Amino acid sequence: MEDNSAYRDLFFEETDENLAILNQEVLQLEQHPDDKQIIDAIFRAAHTLKGMAATMGYDTMAKLTHAVENLFELVKSNQLAVSSELISLFFDSLDTLTEIVEKLRVDEDDSVDITTLVSRLEKAAAGEASADKPEIDKKHEGKTPFEFPVLEDSDKVAIASAVNSGYQLFAIGVRVEEESMMKAARAFMVISRLEQIGDFVQMNPTAETLEQGELEESFTVYFLSKEDKESIEKHVEGSSEIEEIWVKETTPDEDLNVSEGDMNRDESEDELDVEEEKTAGPSAEKKKPAAKQTIRVDLSRLDQFMNLVSELVIHRTRLEDVSEKNHLQELTEPLTQVGRITTELQELVLQLRMQPFNVVVQRFPRMMRDLTNELGKEINFVTEGENTELDRTVVSEIGEPLIHLLRNAADHGVEMPDEREKAGKPRAGTIKLSAYPEGNRVIVTLADDGKGLNPRLIEKSANKKGISTEGMTDEQIQNLIFHPGFSTAQEVTGISGRGVGMDAVSQKIASLNGKIETFSEVGKGTTFRITLPLTLSIIQSLLVKVGQETFAIPQAIIDKVNRFDEKDAISVHQKEVYHYEDRTIPLIRVHDALDLAPSTKELQHVIVVLIGEKHYALIVDDLIHQKEIVIKKLGKEISHVSNFLGATILGDGSISLILDVTSLCTRKRAHSNE
Repeated sequence: MEDNSAYRDLFFEETDENLAILNQEVLQLEQHPDDKQIIDAIFRAAHTLKGMAATMGYDTMAKLTHAVENLFELVKSNQLAVSSELISLFFDSLDTLTEIVEKLRVDEDDSVDITTLVSRLEKAAAGEASADKPEIDKKHEGKTPFEFPVLEDSDKVAIASAVNSGYQLFAIGVRVEEESMMKAARAFMVISRLEQIGDFVQMNPTAETLEQGELEESFTVYFLSKEDKESIEKHVEGSSEIEEIWVKETTPDEDLNVSEGDMNRDESEDELDVEEEKTAGPSAEKKKPAAKQTIRVDLSRLDQFMNLVSELVIHRTRLEDVSEKNHLQELTEPLTQVGRITTELQELVLQLRMQPFNVVVQRFPRMMRDLTNELGKEINFVTEGENTELDRTVVSEIGEPLIHLLRNAADHGVEMPDEREKAGKPRAGTIKLSAYPEGNRVIVTLADDGKGLNPRLIEKSANKKGISTEGMTDEQIQNLIFHPGFSTAQEVTGISGRGVGMDAVSQKIASLNGKIETFSEVGKGTTFRITLPLTLSIIQSLLVKVGQETFAIPQAIIDKVNRFDEKDAISVHQKEVYHYEDRTIPLIRVHDALDLAPSTKELQHVIVVLIGEKHYALIVDDLIHQKEIVIKKLGKEISHVSNFLGATILGDGSISLILDVTSLCTRKRAHSNE
């Protein structure tokens, strides 16, 4: 048997995708039990899983998916009604399948005990499966022959020339086993062997279609070779999961699609269904089929790609600086081209790494359903911004913290239905998860309309654990939930109460160079706001002067830049505001916020920035120019320093800090007018 290890990655990728589809669709089926489209989607995914498992030789997984498929067949044929018990049984099966897949990832062993589960599935289908089986077996009736491509005049000219050189034209039909779930890959193995002894003229389906993995059960080719029929058959025999290889000497004028009888060998009467699909015919060029045009790339290589592009930007900036200072006009045009190329390179590497937030969100509805049933609560789970894109590394790492937050919101946040009703709330609570871009970052919020974080309860629990709360505001006390080992749960459950979840959330988000904020009101609910960086290591920025220091401000959040006069500042309750577009917005003097020496400049500038839906006005001494900069992390030693996103290297080799404008503007301390 051929070694399938080369297909393990493909198997896991497609299995994960199909398990995700099954979880989503079964969840939808519970809400819409009569929707045939949902049932069909579930049946297709289950059938695909079974075939893939059988192809890879994973017998336990194949046996379980076969039992699940049988049960879904009964639902599909209206012989079994969808019930809550049946949905729970399907979910139990999906959980076990996930367990098997995770075990296979580690040690290529799928030996999980499924005896009880298969028995439950068989009992659910008892009395129905045997009656339904003959109908299933009938699906292979009404077979169709191989369908060959149309030869164009240019093809016939090329064939005539080849025949004069000692070649013979063959018609070859290849049928892949029905159970194979990697049909296109098996087809390419045959093609690879054939191209060693001849040349292809036309294929059906085309090589491009096969490259995209689109193949039902058979493909056909016109093939030129100096070998005879027996040699060709011998050369490709033994290919894995190939049911039939049919070879016939032919001529360009013979119509092989006329008679089904001409196509079949005597021993090949058990053909499978082949979808009747015409592929594009005309092709003047004779091309050998290319290898599949996709590759898997390790994320570390993409990181290296990004770092190299970043270094390129730094040195391009330095060249621009040298050219400008020395008035080297002859470098202007080449540097413009270099700038265009580096911009395209950075956009390319970012696009390669980006994934939609939906990759994280898709598994949560199922989890929330299980939590709702376990807790005996009524919870509506709402998601927004699923198409917001994040770096792949962030996407893969943010799932775990969000699971902790969702479980805590369901367990501690949302009250029991009767308790909510007494408080004048709807019996069903709402948990809302949303994501949206903000400048060069993404904001993820998780909000519930539950009982909120009670500062007095947290304070009492903190004092028991020896944590001093003296002098703390209610907000600071609420943030103690992120303290290591802190928990207000009265008892430890399978959902929460051990005091490790929120600490892990805080540490994980910090490791992603993000931050988490808490906004809670007793009796109204709690909102967690997570700020995450994009992969925008290279950003457009505005360089500004504050005192003797140069800072960079991300251009994505800048709304407007104006001259500033002291009379434009309005004092309100010991704070300052700025009049902007018929309203007043908070005014922040950057030198005060950063504890720098007061400015002595008479003429300053105001930069209006948009954070979320709010505007803020920043006062700086001078504007230098717009610049594309590379963000460099500050490092663990000074990671505690707030107000800065990182640092950048300027064209003259000097280093400037990049302002974290969001932190600067939304800090809770008052900015007094000195």
